[in-house]
Amino acid sequence: MSNDASVPVARKGSLVASSLEQSRADSVNFAEAARSANTRRAYDADWRAFVRWCDAHALRAAPADGATVALYLTAHAGAVSVATLARRFAAIRAAHEALALSPPAGRELGYVWRGIRRTMGRPPRAKRALTTDDLRALLGAMPDNAIGVRDRALLLVGFAAALRRSELSAIHVDGDADAPIRLRIVSAGLQICLDRSKADQEGRGASVAVPRGLSAGTCPVTALEAWLALARIDKGPVFRRVSTTGRVGAAALSPQMIAHIVKRAATRAGFDPACISGHPLRAGLATSAAGDAPPDLIMRQMRHARFDTTRRYIRDADIFARNAVSFTGL
Repeated sequence: MSNDASVPVARKGSLVASSLEQSRADSVNFAEAARSANTRRAYDADWRAFVRWCDAHALRAAPADGATVALYLTAHAGAVSVATLARRFAAIRAAHEALALSPPAGRELGYVWRGIRRTMGRPPRAKRALTTDDLRALLGAMPDNAIGVRDRALLLVGFAAALRRSELSAIHVDGDADAPIRLRIVSAGLQICLDRSKADQEGRGASVAVPRGLSAGTCPVTALEAWLALARIDKGPVFRRVSTTGRVGAAALSPQMIAHIVKRAATRAGFDPACISGHPLRAGLATSAAGDAPPDLIMRQMRHARFDTTRRYIRDADIFARNAVSFTGL
């Protein structure tokens, strides 16, 4: 007699039911993981805002009809960007799908949304790309203390490896096997292994190499070695908080703090901080290399599968030097 035959029928049924409930719970968790944590937080906030607006106007939020959503989008058009409205619209649709309801639709909603995009849509305002010359200016204005040593390494590594703020925040020393992004210094330079990042939510993985620089003053590897030695870091996060007295903490810098560090460095060097964020390091690498480096090498460093994506990061630093009019003989 098999082991299964010795299990009472009622118990077998309860085991099956328990397994099914666990599968349902796992299914919900996997569905939620399809979107990043930041997207889920934004969608949750957008949905709550829509529900409050519907309550204030005695309208039904779920299920909402197309006319209600059209009114909501119209009421907020101009007050927020079209990109923000698009996210709110997506959040409303996502909430309906999560509730097993048909997403709001209809001809009126379609016309209103197309009209808003046509009337108020504008290309996103590009942040300044920090080119090699800009980066030298930022480095030249660095303070001569522990914070300056850290920030020098952060800027140079972020620029040379074309890293996002979230990736700089997540870098750990190579010995931390469980860390999603690990850094290793080798004789030829710096190797960064990314198991997962913003553009690689499925964890396919990538590796970025940063060779040693021609000048010690702008070499990312030399700057990083100086920071790791000063901070005595041999495990854990690479870029950490530093107190005004020079004490190095154990926790990693947040992506928001990294953006602040870049803006602060830009302010010291005389740049407008309103035009600076964390991504200009990444865009700066693409822009600075675009004049001479083959496109495939820039794509590899940016971890892009298509050059169309890379091209969006290459800002207009060379629109006069590389211009079709120069070839016309005028």
